[in-house]
Amino acid sequence: MDVAPGNLHAFRMSAAGAILCVDGGVGDHMQDLLNVAPLVALALGVFASLLLAGALGRRLGKGLGKPDGTEQGHVLSGILSLLALLIAFTFGLALDRYELRRELVVQEANAIGTAAMRVRLLDTPHAQRLAKTYLDYAEVRLNYGLAQYGDKPPLRKASRELRARLQAQTLEALAAIRQSAQAGYTLSAVNDSLDIGVAREAAQDARLPSAVLMALAVYAIATAVALGATLRGHRAMSTLMFLLLTLALGIIVDLDQPRAGGITVSQDAMARLVADLRSAPAP
Repeated sequence: MDVAPGNLHAFRMSAAGAILCVDGGVGDHMQDLLNVAPLVALALGVFASLLLAGALGRRLGKGLGKPDGTEQGHVLSGILSLLALLIAFTFGLALDRYELRRELVVQEANAIGTAAMRVRLLDTPHAQRLAKTYLDYAEVRLNYGLAQYGDKPPLRKASRELRARLQAQTLEALAAIRQSAQAGYTLSAVNDSLDIGVAREAAQDARLPSAVLMALAVYAIATAVALGATLRGHRAMSTLMFLLLTLALGIIVDLDQPRAGGITVSQDAMARLVADLRSAPAP
């Protein structure tokens, strides 16, 4: 996505030779809406929009005369095929992001567990202090994963502060043994645990581009108009098609929201880590 003067975000997508340009402000507002609006309300809004578009298509189709089962059928088949391609493309993007978020939770839990174990091998009082800080950090990371969109900023700030504290405490603890092998593998484990946390936050922010969702929505409405015009005497069939289309779009949006809707990223790995750290004996 390119940013041009005037804060214009230009998105270019080849779909039947068309170019769609979307203003960045509109895209930002759409992403905010997807983040805070209930999934059921979004689905109902999409379904209602498709029904209205179908009704508009039936009104426009009255001037076409009796439907031609061959020519109009070929046109409708092409439109639906392209819509299916766009849905499959967008679904693949959303699923890839979901899988990345899920894997990063497990990786971060493993990295924090490894680092917390290695800092316990340090001399006192560094081992006790780092073990306590890692427990606090793991609890914040668990709460971050469980939090809704609007509750994440303060937890992200707390994560940054704890990462800075862990870095300072680790450097202080390793200063006297900086030339030893223990310092090397301890520092590596601590760095990995902190780096994965940053990567996980970036993955949380990596949503589907607003321009892709808007292009899909516009094409779905255009398809609904074409269905209404072509299947004027088959309202039940059109309504069923709109329902299935709403379901597909709803799944895509649900996959793109890590802690909202029915499909969420499991935090079980991080929860087990926190329980293990709480029950671990003092170093």
